[in-house]
Amino acid sequence: MCWPEGRLNEVVFGLAEGKVRMGYIKKQYKSESLYGTSSYVVALASSPSGQFIVSGHLDHSIIRMDIEKKEKIQIVQHTSIPYALDWGRHIMAAGNDQLLVFYDENGSVVQRFDYATDSSVKEFTMASFNPSGETVVVGNFNKFFMFTYNYLRAQWEETIINRIENYYSISSLAWKKDGSKLVTGNLCGSVDIFDICMKVSRYKGKFEIKHVSPSQVIVKKLDTGESAVMKSTSSEISRIRIHSDRFVVAQTGESVLLCDIVSGKASEVPWKGSGNEKYDFSNAGVCMIYNAGELSIIEYGRSEVKGMCRIEYMSPFLISVRVSYTAEEKAKYVIAYLFDEQTMRIQDIDTNTILATIDHDAKIDYLTLNHKGTKLLFRDKQKQAHLFDINKQTKTTLVSYCSYVNWALNTDVVVAQNKNLLCIWYSIEQPEK
Repeated sequence: MCWPEGRLNEVVFGLAEGKVRMGYIKKQYKSESLYGTSSYVVALASSPSGQFIVSGHLDHSIIRMDIEKKEKIQIVQHTSIPYALDWGRHIMAAGNDQLLVFYDENGSVVQRFDYATDSSVKEFTMASFNPSGETVVVGNFNKFFMFTYNYLRAQWEETIINRIENYYSISSLAWKKDGSKLVTGNLCGSVDIFDICMKVSRYKGKFEIKHVSPSQVIVKKLDTGESAVMKSTSSEISRIRIHSDRFVVAQTGESVLLCDIVSGKASEVPWKGSGNEKYDFSNAGVCMIYNAGELSIIEYGRSEVKGMCRIEYMSPFLISVRVSYTAEEKAKYVIAYLFDEQTMRIQDIDTNTILATIDHDAKIDYLTLNHKGTKLLFRDKQKQAHLFDINKQTKTTLVSYCSYVNWALNTDVVVAQNKNLLCIWYSIEQPEK
């Protein structure tokens, strides 16, 4: 039996008569036949994407099926009965001939591990890849083997042989969703939990960083217990930094990963860094990366660069980004930034449309958008605070001798300080009142 990734209401199971069926949980427990063979089904596994399944049979055959297209094909005739079968970065199959083989999705051999000369190695009984698909555990008699994919060498490596006396055959294996723990069950009814990690380190005494695989780490804040999982789909994570005790930046050879520990949202975007990048986390929900005069904007939880623009002034006081949602839950991305010392530009990031260009008669030292991205507050070097309405394209002076001005959190209420006076605008649509 297997539960394909992303198919919450569909369970695939194999029968002794050789059939493979799909069960539908929310359809009054109905099921349908996916395909049939004449040989007993001994193992099932799904691809990491959930689109394909593979089945191992008593006649040594391994069959792959595309669930969407309903197409099946025998990809390989294994050397033994593939009792231990799973699919991660590659398809792994092993049985009672002490031979463990990694195949690609078309059945071509990627790598072999032969233990026929080791008398302590018995029949392989069970296999399970971790959630990232880079580490596989294979059960045997009184032991289990662990293999990890090495990105630099582009090959699988045996990393651990964990021997447990009198444990007998391992009959089941399961991973915790974040890959940090492995559960094993054996022939005698014992269930055991193992902590799995490659390396554990501390960051400035405030964070614990646990590497559970080459491309997956768990970052935990020690004082609050908050944690986040960062997983790369491209290559090995090589460097990790934490900013403002909240935002995590991890780098691989091909990408950059960003994570907000509080929200738990993470993103990965392709990135060939120069090493001179500047990261800004001052705007809620997004990270800004500045490199060689170009600003890239990335929203946490979305693995894409939402927008790019060229700027000359990289300061959290001179750039403002807002992400708002319409009634139809459609996101709107707006950025305001300083084009030159006396000119501001407001831009729709999605469409790359310039919403407004504001020319001012004095140098600007501060700007910020409201939470909906429809109005802009800014202050100049003459200490005057102004309001610009993007929809009406109008500019209004709010107060002089202003030492502070900002929006109240997630509202359209403006708070400003004029010498010893505190000024508040509750109805900003009519700022003169």
